[in-house]
Order: sequence, then structure tokens, then C-alpha cells
Amino acid sequence: MDKKIQNLLNKWLENNLISESTYKNIVNFENNSNPSQKSKVAKTITLIGSLFLLSGLLGTLPLIWDNLAYWAQLLLLIVTTMFLIYAANYSEKFEDRNIFIFKSSERVSSILYLISTISFGSVIAFTLNILNTTNNVSFSEEISILLVSLFVFIYSFILYVRTRLIFQHIALFYTSIFFLGSLGNLIFPNIEPWAGGLFLIATGLIWGLYTSNEVLGPSWLGYLLSTSTMSIGFIVLIDDLLQNNDLLQIILLIFGSVVFVWASIQLSERVIFYIGGLGLIINLPRLITELLPDNIWPPLILFLVGGVLVAVGLYLNSVRENLKK
Repeated sequence: MDKKIQNLLNKWLENNLISESTYKNIVNFENNSNPSQKSKVAKTITLIGSLFLLSGLLGTLPLIWDNLAYWAQLLLLIVTTMFLIYAANYSEKFEDRNIFIFKSSERVSSILYLISTISFGSVIAFTLNILNTTNNVSFSEEISILLVSLFVFIYSFILYVRTRLIFQHIALFYTSIFFLGSLGNLIFPNIEPWAGGLFLIATGLIWGLYTSNEVLGPSWLGYLLSTSTMSIGFIVLIDDLLQNNDLLQIILLIFGSVVFVWASIQLSERVIFYIGGLGLIINLPRLITELLPDNIWPPLILFLVGGVLVAVGLYLNSVRENLKK
């Protein structure tokens, strides 16, 4: 049984939150849910076989790829994609549905579906290239990229709705950015860098809102993708608009980090706090150095501010504990 679950059960039992019989029932259920030895062996063989298959394919493909006709290359990609989809569907039938070697709750099928997304995108790209060689159909480069991104986005969306797994969440996020970005590039071909930053901020904000409304999950991943994308977009935006004002750039970055820390408290999400805290760690020394260049004060000021914040935090926590009592 997982050590975290065991520790929680022991803590609940010690504090009389659960009865002895309930404790035993949960322990028996968890023990019976663990993969059997045969299941472990079967999955080990499957995973090792997959690694050999992948390494053999990567080693053989460059040798035969150039000797294949274009239609044969496309056929090979289609067969590979169909095989990956079949293997992913089949792997969902595993008894405990996890990769026990890594002690992860993530399914083998999630990885296979992720690889199939890349393969599917290659199939669409090859198909469009073949169509472009005919006399009846001709796509510009921008339209071809838009079509590839659209079909891959639809494929990722279907997989995520069906599986709700981590890698499919990641694939859906980046394929949506790929599609929206290619659409924006088609409509606004000469877009400025600040507009690209604004696009990333808007995309990250919308993703965070959908995560907050529990449309997307798991929440930690949705917030990680959202806040990291918003941070990159914000950096691009202010770097382009405020090229000659480093001090104002730093102040705005610190303000954004503070907003993230505040949001992490409101949403009770540590991943947002980590990103906001990282921004403060990076930009506070930059601000002090900008205000006091060539001085020994920056590290000392950070040390003093950190000590004050820790003392305030400990005091507030002791007040909260006293109120509980």
C-alpha cells in the first residue's frame, strides 16, 4: 500500500476519525488493489518490448526512409498511428492501469496517445503535401500549417475528453496554442511581438479560468500551464513596450509575481505560489541592484526583509492556532 495512504490512515485512526473496522477494510481494499506479480511481469515485458520496438524503429527508419516512395512514407505513418491508437486502447485494459515501475498513477495509454498525436500530425502534413503535388488542389504554406494545426487540435481535444489524462491535457494546451497562433498569423501576418505576448497572456488566463471552473483537470497542471504561459507572455509584452526602461520592467514583473502569490492563496494552489515565488526571487535582487548599483546592500536588504516576513508569518500562524484553541 502507498506510504502516504498508510500514514493518513494511521493518523485518522489515532485521532478517532475512523473506526478499527473501517481501517481494516481500507487496508484490505488497498492491498487487493495492488498489481499482482503476473500483472507486473506482463507490463514489464510490454514496456521493454515497446522500448525495443521504438529504438528499432528509430534506428531503421532513417535507413529506409529515403528509399521509400512518398506514398509509402505516408502509408507507414498511417500504419504507425493506427498501431499506436490500438496499443493505447489495449493498454487501458491493464488491471491497475498504471506504470508500476515509476509508481505513477498515469496510464501507459497516455504516453502512447501522446506519441500518436505527433504521428497523426505527420500524417496530415504528408497528406497535404501529396495533395499539393496534384493539379486540382494547392494550399499556401500558411493554409497548410493552419489545417495541420486544426486537425491535430481536434484530435487532441477528442483524446482529452475521452481520457482526461495528464499528457492529453498538455497536448490539448499546446495544440490549441499552435492552432490559434497559426490562425492569428494568417489573419495578422505582420503581428508585433507585444501582440504575441498579449496572446499568450489571454490564452493562459482563459486556461486558468477553465481550470478554476473544473472544466480542465488536474487543477495543478492547468494552473501550471496557465501561469507559466502568462508569465512568458507578460515578459514578452513589457520587454517590447518598455525596451528602454529596465526599472519599470522589473517593478511590473515583481507586481505580477505578487499577484500570482495572492492568487495562490485564494485558490489554495501551490504551483501558482511556486511560480510567483520564483519571480520574486529572480526580480527582487534585480530591483535592489538597479536602485543601489555596486553596493553590498542588496543581499543584506533581502536577508532583513526575509527575516521580517518569516517572523510575521510565524506570529500570524501562532495567532491562528490560539484562536483555534
